[in-house]
Order: sequence, then structure tokens, then C-alpha cells
Amino acid sequence: MATQGVTGDLLCLIIDLNPVAWAHSAHQASPGDDSLSLEQALDHALVFCNAHLALRHENQLAVFAAAPGVSRQLFSSQLSPTSSSSSSSSSPSSDTNIYQQFRIVDQQLTRGVKDLMRDLPDDPEPGANLVGALSTALCHINRLSTTDAFASTAAARRAKPRIVVLSVTQDSSAQYVPIMNCIFTAQKNNIEIDVCKVFGPDAVFLQQACHLTSGAYYRLERRAALLQYLLVGFLPGPQAHKALTQPRQDQVDLRAACFCHRRIVDVGYVCSVCLSIFCAPRPVCSTCRTKFPMSTLKRLGFGAPSGSGGAGGLPRPRKRKVPPGGGGGAGGGGGGAAGGARASPAPPGAGAGGTPAPAS
Repeated sequence: MATQGVTGDLLCLIIDLNPVAWAHSAHQASPGDDSLSLEQALDHALVFCNAHLALRHENQLAVFAAAPGVSRQLFSSQLSPTSSSSSSSSSPSSDTNIYQQFRIVDQQLTRGVKDLMRDLPDDPEPGANLVGALSTALCHINRLSTTDAFASTAAARRAKPRIVVLSVTQDSSAQYVPIMNCIFTAQKNNIEIDVCKVFGPDAVFLQQACHLTSGAYYRLERRAALLQYLLVGFLPGPQAHKALTQPRQDQVDLRAACFCHRRIVDVGYVCSVCLSIFCAPRPVCSTCRTKFPMSTLKRLGFGAPSGSGGAGGLPRPRKRKVPPGGGGGAGGGGGGAAGGARASPAPPGAGAGGTPAPAS
């Protein structure tokens, strides 16, 4: 008997499908090294998705792919055909010992990944379109939570969403602004973002996503044990996270990317009006066109100091010292003679006599 207060979880799984990164992940430098190919990772992801659907009847699932330059929705339990309508298209012998919902998930995900990998160019771009996948997942969550046509019961409309990302590529600094907009949207709507870093260096922006949305960031020590990490660390829903003691991030990389060169910086200069970040002081903000006072810019080391004359383009202009008497005059003494000898090859004592005086 179903209870009135039972609600399900909406799991949005984003899979990074960069073929170059997965090829490096499957490579073994020696026979004992750890490796994980894309085919093996997809098998683990299918078991994880089926386990999520088997936990509770009200649970929902949506799977998205983030490939180089493209993102695509592969599966949705609310938009996919039912088991009764799709059972007639398959042979009875292959469906005897398999749950129909699991078969639908396996077939659609496998077909979607094959079609996406077939459409990729031979020389794909580095990275993955993670921003497109996150935006599509957030739009899908908003669509299911506000449209009654896709929710059969009140419990389905109150499904608690969360996002899990399987990442194998580095962050793209050019995607800093849109990915932060996605993170702030998820934070405002109380949507947790969990990241499972399967291969490659740590992702700076994904660490910030987990930190701001109270999610979990895991970097796998053994790629071959991906299924164990998924079942233990990412299968429990948001309500179960409160009762479980899960490891959190000890240190979070909170660096940002500058708006001028799109690179991650340790120290940046922030516009006081629009909060744009730059790697060097600028007289005018390129985003909001705000002009900054020159006194502030000079204090930050911008341009040349005042009073530089014609050498304004030099960072440190050379200063010329002029003697108070105007140069080699009578009564200069030994110091004036020495100074005149260094400044000009002419004889130092021209005004005192016909022959130069010996240096004492």
C-alpha cells in the first residue's frame, strides 16, 4: 500500500563522452596498471541507473551526454515509451528473464551513445560541452516540476532532483561564465551536483559546483572500481545523505577565470560595478564600460608614474641629472673637472688656461 508522503528522486546523470580522454583511460602502460574503457564505464553506468530505478517505484531517471562541441539527452523515464508499448517490437525469447524497464534503459542508452559517437568528427575538439548538458538537465528538471502533463501523481511532481556528473576531461576556462550561471541556478533551486572524477586532473569549476550546492566530489583511486563508487557514494538520494557520513572535500579550488583572456588566474582584478574579473588592471571595463580613476590604477601598477614627460610609454623612465651651475664653469674644482671628463671628451680646463691642469 502506497503512503501519502512517499516521494521519489529524480536522478539526472551526465556522462562525459570525450573519445580521446576515454582512450587514455583505457590505455595501460604496464600489465598491472589500472584502466577503464568507455564500454566498461557504460556497463557500470547502466547498472547504476537500473539500481536507482529499482530502489523505489517513484524514482525517475534522465541521462544526458556531454561530447566535444555537442550535448544530447539520451533517456528520460517520463518521456520514454512504456514497457507494454515497446514489448511488441522485441522478441519474446530475449525478454523472458529481464525486467522491461531495465531493457528500455539499456537499449536507449546504448543506441544513443552509438549515434552520438558516430556523429562526432574524426578530430574532435578538446574537452566536452558540459555547459550544454548542465543547462539541458536544469531545463528538464524545471519542465517536470512545473508541467502537470508529465507527472501522473502528486508524488511524481514533488520528486527531488539531483545531478551526477561522470567527468574525464579538464575544465574549459572559456566556459567559466555559463557554467557558473548553471551552478548558481542549481544552488537557488536546491539541486545537489555530485561529481565523480573518473580520469584526468581535478576539475576546478566542478569542485566549486559541489561546494556551492552541498554535493560530493569524488576522485577515483581505482578506475576499475567505478561501479562500487557509484553504488556506495552516489546511489543514496538527498534525504539519505543527511543520515550518512560521506567524505567531503578537504580543500576546494576557488580560482576563477579572467574575462579578457579566458584563463584561470590566482590573483585577479574585479570590476566594482559588474564584478567582471581581469588578470591585469584595465582603465575601462570591457563588460559594463565603466571608467576607473587613474589614481586607483596607478596604485595598482597600471601605466607609468606621473611627470615622466615624453617617456610616458616606458614603465620606468630614465631620469637625467643636470648640474645646478649649468655644466663646466669656472670654480668647478676637481669634481667639476671629473664630471666634465665623463660627460664629454673635450679637455676639462678649457676656460682656466691653455693647457689642461693635471688631475690631482
